[in-house]
Amino acid sequence: CALLEEPEIEAILETMEYFEFRSNEFIVQQGKSGTTFFVTQKGSCEVSVNGHIMNTLPHGKAFGGLALLYNCPRTATVKAIEECGVWGANGGTFHKVLQENAQKHYAENRKFLDSIRMFDGLTNKQKDRVGEAFFAEVFETGVRVVTEGDSMTAIYFVKKGDLAVYQGGKVNADGALAGAKELMKIGPGDCFGERALVNQQTQDNTVVSSS
Repeated sequence: CALLEEPEIEAILETMEYFEFRSNEFIVQQGKSGTTFFVTQKGSCEVSVNGHIMNTLPHGKAFGGLALLYNCPRTATVKAIEECGVWGANGGTFHKVLQENAQKHYAENRKFLDSIRMFDGLTNKQKDRVGEAFFAEVFETGVRVVTEGDSMTAIYFVKKGDLAVYQGGKVNADGALAGAKELMKIGPGDCFGERALVNQQTQDNTVVSSS
């Protein structure tokens, strides 16, 4: 929900109710339909698929959204492994808000595509397909977006803000980049990672969010 705007978040929050579950009590069960999106408040929950335990959900984790978003049965079972409290949001509201949000962001992404010269040679239909593959990520100032030596799985396009491109140096134990040479600044409309992805090579520089 990081990309939802405040009115959208408020619409979901207004429908939320608090539920408590005893240890070993099921919250959702795989294969069954559901009408609620959950966020854990206290205690821990166990997630299993086809009877196999996959992971645990501590405080602050969300679940149940996939089945609501795609109107399909629950894809996993979630069970309280101790006394557990969760907040539940109305599935209809959740689905509507996310659909409207997705449509809005698709329209924004499609408009953004038209501003990038790399895609000038594509037809509108081809741009539509590229726009469908777009997803947004938000990075705080000082965060490494990609690191030199990484295997790339995506091309990044800067929508807003600025980033610094570095070469060399090393990543310290605290995650900070030290001793690197700054090559350039990039901003809205610029892209990175395309050469490494197309040529199936590792990333040749480090990109850090600077604003």
